[in-house]
Amino acid sequence: MNEKRLFEILKTEYEIENPSLEFLREGGGHTYIVNAQDKYIVKVIGAAFSDTAKQSVAVMRYLEENGFPVPKTILTKAGDAIFETTVDDEEKLVVLMEFIDGDEPDMGKYASEVGALIGQFHKLMETCPVEPVSKGREFFIDRYLEFLSKKNYPRLSEYKEIGESLWEKVGNLPQGNCHGDLHRGNLIQNTDGKIYLVDFDTVCRAPLMFDIMVMCDMTDYFNLKPEDVNITKDVYLNFLTGYEKYHKLSNEEKLSFYDWVAIRHFQLQATILEIHGIDCIDEKFIDYQLYWLNKWFENTER
Repeated sequence: MNEKRLFEILKTEYEIENPSLEFLREGGGHTYIVNAQDKYIVKVIGAAFSDTAKQSVAVMRYLEENGFPVPKTILTKAGDAIFETTVDDEEKLVVLMEFIDGDEPDMGKYASEVGALIGQFHKLMETCPVEPVSKGREFFIDRYLEFLSKKNYPRLSEYKEIGESLWEKVGNLPQGNCHGDLHRGNLIQNTDGKIYLVDFDTVCRAPLMFDIMVMCDMTDYFNLKPEDVNITKDVYLNFLTGYEKYHKLSNEEKLSFYDWVAIRHFQLQATILEIHGIDCIDEKFIDYQLYWLNKWFENTER
């Protein structure tokens, strides 16, 4: 969609006069900052991601209606949360939201507050009227093993053994509606100290500990250092003090945190390969990831 058409939509459907656009990012669509009398975020989404976008907006609207801190969805004149149009015979969705000015919170200072926020989020998501896709062993473990097999990686059996052991520990944990990409970049703390949760494109049904791990993992993905292991433990324990005020976890769930950090290196590697292609990493890199995992297990023996 060209900028002229987007300006027209902002004026006619949202009654925003004389806006200017600042390109922010691309990924499943185009995202811009809209500068006008107020400041907004606008997303232009193509047909391939329309179902994801509609689910994301439904989750945001549900959370907003329940008083949870998310960016407010700006409705069209007709009262719609999504404006649908056609450009060059292709369906386009336009979503307009308020702009939250701030930065991601420092987990060293605000882990408990973030924990309380995520505990409230998981509790609310129990009754959210969406039916997200379920993600289990195939997503978390087997995708990466399949890539390694296609690459004829010579130490595949070692990865298989680790993957099998990890999934035995976590495969039966309670599931719930997760954010699915709960890294710290999806939190915004404004100048008043209020923390908002954003970006619901990857909401899924999975063990809730996956969300918690992604938020609390403070390790370097490429270079595991003992001090990062200790920082991660501290952040996780402080996070739990806030989280469990709103959503209780079993001891089995709490202990699985360290297994989920390891699983992240299966899940994220597979996602990287899906996006960038099977040749984006070489055998040396895969070897080093195996070294990282074994070093992690040594540092977190229970």
